[in-house]
Amino acid sequence: MAPFRVDGSDAAAEAAKAQGRDLLPRLQPRAIGVCYSPAFNEPAEVEAEAVYLCEGGRLERQDEDFFWNGCSLTQPNRINYVCFPPDKAKRLSTSDSPKP
Repeated sequence: MAPFRVDGSDAAAEAAKAQGRDLLPRLQPRAIGVCYSPAFNEPAEVEAEAVYLCEGGRLERQDEDFFWNGCSLTQPNRINYVCFPPDKAKRLSTSDSPKP
């Protein structure tokens, strides 16, 4: 059984909102939750799923819960993250800039 995505906890959602207050809309962080079972999933597998769901952006782990969290009975644990999307804007490097 693979870990799967659910909504993040209220604490993670509040942290995402507070940290994204002054950021551009495309850079706004979001809360994500990853459901798993210690019986079926290794910690590295859960972390890899979170990185995949965040599309390579920066993750901050917020909290963990295991009851009434939107997860299934077979994978009842949820780790909550704040996901900061990668900045996909093209930036000019010094080698790309025009020569005088």
